Amino acid sequence: MSEINLNDGVASVEESTRQFNEVSNDLENQSKQFQEIHTEPTGDIEMGERVRENEDDFKLRKYFENSQRMKMEIGGKPKKMGVSIKNLTVVGQGADHSIIDDNLTPLKFLFKCLNPFTLFRKSEVKTFNILNEVNGFIEDSKMLLVLGRPGAGCSTLLRVISNQTDSYIDVVGDIKYGNIPADEFGRYRGEAIYTPEEDIHFPTLTVFETLDFTLKLKTPHQRLPEETKANFRTKILDLLVGMYGLVHQKDTVVGDEFVRGLSGGERKRMTITEAMVSGSSITCWDSSTRGLDAASALDYAKSLRIMSDTLHKTTIASFYQASDSIYNLFDRVMVLDKGRCIYFGPTHLAKQYFLDLGFDCEQRKSVADFLTGISNPQERLVRPGFEGRVPETSGDLEEAWKNSELFRQQMEAQQLYEAAVEREQPSVEFIEQIRKEKSKTASKRSPYTSSFITQCIALTQRQMQLSNGDKFSTYTLFVTVIAQSLIMGGIFYNLDNTTNGLFTRGGAIFCSIIFNVILTSGNLHATFTGRRILQKHKAYALYRPSAFLIAQVIVDIPVAFIQVTMHAIIVYFMYGLDVDAGKFFIFYFTLIGITLAASSLYRAFGNFTPTIFAGQNFMNFVFIFASIYVGYSIPYKKMHPWFQWFFWVNPLAYAFKALMTNEFKGIHFTCGESAIPYGPNYNDSSHRICPVIGAVEGDMAIAGETYLSNTFAFDVDQRALNVVAVYLFWLAYIAVNIFAIEFFDWTAGGYTHKVYKPGKAPKLNDVEEERQQNKIVAEATSHMKENLKIHGGIFTWQNINYTVPVPEGQKLLLDDVIGWIKPGQMTALMGSSGAGKTTLLDVLAKRKTIGIVQGECELNGKPLEIDFERITGYVEQMDVHNPGLTVREALRFSAKLRQEPEVSIKEKYDYVEHVLEMMEMKHLGDALIGSLESGVGISVEERKRLTIGLELVAKPHILFLDEPTSGLDAQSSYNIIKFIRKLADAGMPLVCTIHQPSPVLFEHFDRILLLAKGGKTVYFGDIGDNSQTLINYFVRNGGRECHPSENPAEYILDVIGAGVHGKTDTDWSSVWKSSPEFSNAKEELALLKTPVELSKYIDVNANANGVPREFATNFLTQLIEVYKRFNLIWWRDPQYTVGSFVQSIVSGLIVGFTFYNLKDSSTDMNQRMFFLWESMVLGILLIYLVLPQFFIQKNYFRRDYASKYYSWPSFSIAIVAVEMPYVIISTTLFFITTYWTAGLQSDAISGFYYWLLNVMFSLYLVAFSQALGAACFDIAISIAALPFLLFYIFLLCGANVPYSQLPSFFKFQYHLNPAKYLMEGIVSVILEPVKVNCKPSDLIEFSAPQGSSCEGYTQEFLSYAPGYVVSLNGTTDKCGYCIYKDGADYFESLDWKYENRWRNFGILVAYWASSVIGVLAFVYLTKKGRR
Repeated sequence: MSEINLNDGVASVEESTRQFNEVSNDLENQSKQFQEIHTEPTGDIEMGERVRENEDDFKLRKYFENSQRMKMEIGGKPKKMGVSIKNLTVVGQGADHSIIDDNLTPLKFLFKCLNPFTLFRKSEVKTFNILNEVNGFIEDSKMLLVLGRPGAGCSTLLRVISNQTDSYIDVVGDIKYGNIPADEFGRYRGEAIYTPEEDIHFPTLTVFETLDFTLKLKTPHQRLPEETKANFRTKILDLLVGMYGLVHQKDTVVGDEFVRGLSGGERKRMTITEAMVSGSSITCWDSSTRGLDAASALDYAKSLRIMSDTLHKTTIASFYQASDSIYNLFDRVMVLDKGRCIYFGPTHLAKQYFLDLGFDCEQRKSVADFLTGISNPQERLVRPGFEGRVPETSGDLEEAWKNSELFRQQMEAQQLYEAAVEREQPSVEFIEQIRKEKSKTASKRSPYTSSFITQCIALTQRQMQLSNGDKFSTYTLFVTVIAQSLIMGGIFYNLDNTTNGLFTRGGAIFCSIIFNVILTSGNLHATFTGRRILQKHKAYALYRPSAFLIAQVIVDIPVAFIQVTMHAIIVYFMYGLDVDAGKFFIFYFTLIGITLAASSLYRAFGNFTPTIFAGQNFMNFVFIFASIYVGYSIPYKKMHPWFQWFFWVNPLAYAFKALMTNEFKGIHFTCGESAIPYGPNYNDSSHRICPVIGAVEGDMAIAGETYLSNTFAFDVDQRALNVVAVYLFWLAYIAVNIFAIEFFDWTAGGYTHKVYKPGKAPKLNDVEEERQQNKIVAEATSHMKENLKIHGGIFTWQNINYTVPVPEGQKLLLDDVIGWIKPGQMTALMGSSGAGKTTLLDVLAKRKTIGIVQGECELNGKPLEIDFERITGYVEQMDVHNPGLTVREALRFSAKLRQEPEVSIKEKYDYVEHVLEMMEMKHLGDALIGSLESGVGISVEERKRLTIGLELVAKPHILFLDEPTSGLDAQSSYNIIKFIRKLADAGMPLVCTIHQPSPVLFEHFDRILLLAKGGKTVYFGDIGDNSQTLINYFVRNGGRECHPSENPAEYILDVIGAGVHGKTDTDWSSVWKSSPEFSNAKEELALLKTPVELSKYIDVNANANGVPREFATNFLTQLIEVYKRFNLIWWRDPQYTVGSFVQSIVSGLIVGFTFYNLKDSSTDMNQRMFFLWESMVLGILLIYLVLPQFFIQKNYFRRDYASKYYSWPSFSIAIVAVEMPYVIISTTLFFITTYWTAGLQSDAISGFYYWLLNVMFSLYLVAFSQALGAACFDIAISIAALPFLLFYIFLLCGANVPYSQLPSFFKFQYHLNPAKYLMEGIVSVILEPVKVNCKPSDLIEFSAPQGSSCEGYTQEFLSYAPGYVVSLNGTTDKCGYCIYKDGADYFESLDWKYENRWRNFGILVAYWASSVIGVLAFVYLTKKGRR
């Protein structure tokens, strides 16, 4: 993401620095002896001697020494914990057992469960050894470096040492922490932590908020006298942000691949700082220098050395591309190859050991690179005379190590260490100190430093900060509440106090409940945000997961109060409910209770399910169940006996009972005008009756209590009990969530495992497979240049300035940058972290969408054309890939859509295979990319290779690479740089940012653009042979001399003051602008634009008449390829697709049997209508399922669109089209499980029409949800806005409030509601042929006046009223009135017409088409992300 620093200076930091300097100066004299012990005045890096510590290192060491001394003075004890590993074997699951899931996977599983022959057969899981009999140890205060290529088992070793073993099949062997066995060390979990390679943080929190939160939970109880917790936190935070150069970034949001914030290097330093704050005794660092420049990486390693020395910390680190300066800071090194230990011992003996085996080391190659390269036949060199005698495979190397004298010595040293540990018993002081550091209120057996209450308080504050960081979503929620409440109040305005308003009053209350429940559905989506952060913090022993859950619940409360307050105040009085203070507050607090209960219930759906789609499907099914069995649409007495139990476990039912009894208690409803029979000549009330169950003839009013008792079987005396029950459900759901969050970890412990296409998995750690892979890579490397066809050019940029808006105004990130790239040259872009390297590449690649870019960029002397992004390859720093594809599929997709259309598919595919071989990913071609969050997919390092490969297969004309070697081992980095070098030699202009280049890598570059902080140019020009041109420039202008053994890349960064504590007295930017090199660069830049100079590099007449194309392929090709890709992704996501099918079947069976075998009585007409209404609800719930998928794919689309893979219409139409078959299948399954079960019409035309309209309505809703997703910035906003749109559909469809009862304003809105046309169409078609035959219980009974018959008495009444009258009990004066004589009577009372059925279908088609147009329009408007 963009590199941006905010807020230059913090007063507290300056004060802390002043105090820090005072302490350091007081202790300086007595510290010099210690410094001399640990540094050599003339250290030779090549001979394994440590680099000199500078002034900042010296002050830092003294600070920690002083802190440790003062801690001892107040009774503190050192936590000295070394680690010993004996015969450690870690067993993982074989790749051939891991097959990519697809839509057939659930069916295969089902058939397997139903097959009696396989039911009791134990499935065989093939395994392999990730680590194989590893031995080693490291004492406290010492540092162990673990080296190995990707796949060697370095990360696994670090995880197991930090006691994270749950994700492995078996762990065999002994691990001891001091004298504490691993199985007992679990209670001290936070004392051995694993810091993962990737940076996992909440992107919307600032640096200060993130670190201060960690400090709150790790502040020890034992502190210096008079030192408060707040003072301690401030002191440590200021120290650490100063150590890692984050002082000016304290108030900057952390950011991620989608949120602009810290630069990549700054974010890595943030991760390191957070781990430092955790204060563990043993820290395992996994590739923690990834993304750091060489100077910052060295500063970081030196800080580890100092903290290990002074605080007795045990440090175990796995670094890729460690320089000699970093390597020599470590005491011991372990080298792994395919899970086997091939060396363990002192760092200064390792190189000689392998030289003695017969291997050779290239000149200027770092020791760490040499050791790592031993395991790679393509990299290692054999000394003359040792050909055929050196170990070849990992097994050979392991055998050679175990037969060596050095191995025997190390095993003896390990035995001596273990004997010393048993004798000294360091665990006594260790346990004592941990107890002293713990809060007084924390359990002695708890691994946490702070008490549970403290954890809850800190987490609540962080949760509020997270909410504050997403203000727009919160504001959207509250605007939705106000707007929808006004609409609901308008629809149910001033409810009728007669019997005509009885059912509508219940509908208003029901809608208020459902509305507040739906508003909390965003909690389901929020549950899936931050799962990996929770897992990391749990491993750091920062807090119990249950405390995190409690904090979420606490934050729910004020949100619920605000939400319900706004809603209740508006609707209660607009509805015209009983104006009574007691009743209002019962209404208010009941809605708060059900809102809180629903929040926790939605959260439970997330905590109990692995993916958002599984949780959403489960939620949809439960929501339908809960909304049916609330007691409104189906009174309790009419519920199907099979499902009546759900009424008693449904919190919505208790809320509905509470609010209904609250409202109807003490109210009488009159029925003067609606009493049966009614009309001008029916004035004798003694022979009339209110048309309500429980009414008494002659009484023109009915008590609310009577109505509730007879219609719903509700007891008004249970009002308080029902309110209490709602809150008890809330507490129960909290308890269920606590259980789930404590015992379920859906992140696979942060460990990823690969899955492959069936039969395509390689053999893991197999010697023959290893030889075959090495052969493939060797052949690919030797034939690389023959396959490259480059159409390069000269790309120039001049006077580039880039400013971005910040709260204080505008901030300049790039300051007057000039440069060029041309065929045959390889340009390095370097500078310290935060100098603007990524920002410059973003600007040059035309990726910036915010801020102001000034200056000129030209290609071949001309302004950039519309095809620039397409012909430009940009390897971005963040590895963003669609997880549903395999590696080969992703590469082929890029090649098909980005290479020129004249190239055949076969050629494109052949080039993909060539790139796979070159990137050493041939064996991963059929592996699913997956995601780190799910724990399924390729590793972090492999994702970086894929990022590079995606750009290379496109055969770009220009290539920008942002840290292509970050996170890769030395040989992989060398291969990639060598590959890029050959691209340059073949004529491709390119520029490459590189953070920690070894001398060997640095020699591949021809030119360098060096930036200082603030985006200022320090140097742009040739590097020269052995970097002499570059070095001479700095020496000539006042820089120090460069030692012959020194890495030139590290030298220049040190000279210009890069790194965390880098300093320089020279303004190198001013020096550059006044130098002859700058003048020469400007002259050459002008020369490169002239036709004469251009003709040396390109054919100026080529493509003179060619029209630049934005995309390589035509629209139809794009659409087909994008649709095929979506189809594949959908096919491989059974939790999304099959989950929706299962939801439709289960929901259909519930709805079908709820309305089982509907009869033809008058009340059954209402039941038929609500049955049809429920089928509409299922379609609406599809929106919640589709939205997350759309947002996921939209993020990937933006990346693809930036590289001009395909156009926005292709994406829009393809994502609409791919959903259609799944929607049709889901709707059909629902139709099959409900239509005949409910006993609806069996004629073909009625069934077909019902199915057709539901399919069309579901298609419309899915397209509508995609249009909503396209229009919103993120899913939280769309979820917050959704209830407003849903209730428009719900309330104005004519089912809850008939058209005739709507206020005038909403009658216009009613005709705009697509659900109205669905309901009118299906209700009229289903009910048209029905002849009503009332059951005795549904008849409204009254008596005719003396001397009159029922027929004679009601003759006039029936001339204008629907229904029919019958005589009861064989008499002529006891009458029973059935309110409908046929289905037409029912739907015509709702102002619906049978004749409109096909018109309604046409209107729904038009709505669907308009939604598709909406998708197109909003995707176009939001096609570029903010960056």
